[in-house]
Amino acid sequence: MFYEGTEKRLEIITTEMNLLQLPDSFWQQMVEQADAFIISKIENSQLKAYLLSESSLFVWHNKLLLITCGNTHLVKAAQFFQKQFDKRVIQSLLFHRHQAHLPELQKSSFSQDTVLLKTHLQGKTKHWHGNYRGDLFLFGETPTGAVKTKQILMLHGLCGDFSCSLQSGSASQQLIASRLAVLGFFPCLRIDQFTFSPKGYSLNALAGDQYLTLHITPEKLSTYLSVESSFEAQVMQPFNEHLHALFRPQKSNLMSFIDDSDQGLKITVSSAMRNP
Repeated sequence: MFYEGTEKRLEIITTEMNLLQLPDSFWQQMVEQADAFIISKIENSQLKAYLLSESSLFVWHNKLLLITCGNTHLVKAAQFFQKQFDKRVIQSLLFHRHQAHLPELQKSSFSQDTVLLKTHLQGKTKHWHGNYRGDLFLFGETPTGAVKTKQILMLHGLCGDFSCSLQSGSASQQLIASRLAVLGFFPCLRIDQFTFSPKGYSLNALAGDQYLTLHITPEKLSTYLSVESSFEAQVMQPFNEHLHALFRPQKSNLMSFIDDSDQGLKITVSSAMRNP
């Protein structure tokens, strides 16, 4: 059975409410709307990080970031949140879909999702075509400093012995953690990780209000790894280089989120380094 590794992302910034005060049961209901469930949680006074059956959920005081993969229906989670609170509570909403490897297996298309989103919120769309393909819907204006995400690294076509062991399901969680060496690059992080059966791996990590999340889908038809974080590019670069050397991807894209005080949120995509 094919499993879709590429993600969908929902990012909501709120006003006049503290999302950290909402109970776990609320987030469980919201995640279930997207056909996923919570596996575990780590938290501190500034951030809650939920590891999901289909990726991750992060909750700050005035912001949430829900990332899902597989055949999830993320727009349903967005609609759930919209129905729970007054429209004025939502300062901005960003709904983002990377191009699926097999889009025909998804429960909806981006255009269908935007029709549903626009029943409550009127926003603008952006589309990428070329080496990276994806679509984005944005409602409202993101206040300066509110966007936590700094970059998303996407590696496709993973190669090498370690990738083969992941595809066969023979790599233990201890081996995966050792080869990824997240704590070697970021010793300040508190991590939560899960190895799926028969294969697949997810990791959430936090330090203060900073986050990092990493997901590996060793699907033979489309081996894929993504790592997303709130750390600056110069902090992430050594780890990104390590991942390229470890997995030798056939294709690599780096999405950068630039918080411009004059022009607002800018999102750019570049082709990251490739190993020969």
